[in-house]
Amino acid sequence: MNLKSALFSVFAAVLLAGLSVFPETAFAAEEGNPWGAWFNVGRVFNVLLVVGVLVWIARKPLASFFAGRSQAIREELAEAQKARREAEAKLAEIESRMSRLDDELKEIAGAAEREAQDEYQRLLAVAEEDAQKIVERSRQEIEGMTRTAQLELKQHAAELSVQLAEERIRSEITDADRQRLFSRFVTKLGGKS
Repeated sequence: MNLKSALFSVFAAVLLAGLSVFPETAFAAEEGNPWGAWFNVGRVFNVLLVVGVLVWIARKPLASFFAGRSQAIREELAEAQKARREAEAKLAEIESRMSRLDDELKEIAGAAEREAQDEYQRLLAVAEEDAQKIVERSRQEIEGMTRTAQLELKQHAAELSVQLAEERIRSEITDADRQRLFSRFVTKLGGKS
């Protein structure tokens, strides 16, 4: 679309907008105005003239702005395509390295497994010997600790039983119960004297 057709489209749109906004005044004569509807057409023409001048003045800066923006977009697209090609090349190189690494890792893993198996057998023999000594020592320590723990557990259970019984008696006994117990105690003491 060239500039002339754009200006014509703007002119037609503004004229139609003016006529649709002011329909009753566009075709009616104003009181005391000899021009009638032509007065409103003149107003619309003035608006269109101002818009046309603004478009004519702004066409070069806008054209250069849009041309520059288009060029910048093309350059960014070219850079993006270049970066994509570089990334694809790096990916291919990395995949090649990864395929070679698998073979090397298998060799290293095989050698490490053989060495580990030999070391395992040697350590197993030493560990069995040490385990026998530790088991015997541990058995003796466990027996002593078991006896101590049983004694401590019995003592703790007795303390907890006494504490729970005391708490239960304190929570369940009422003032009336206390009075009754006190009276019985006094009665028994009085009877034994």
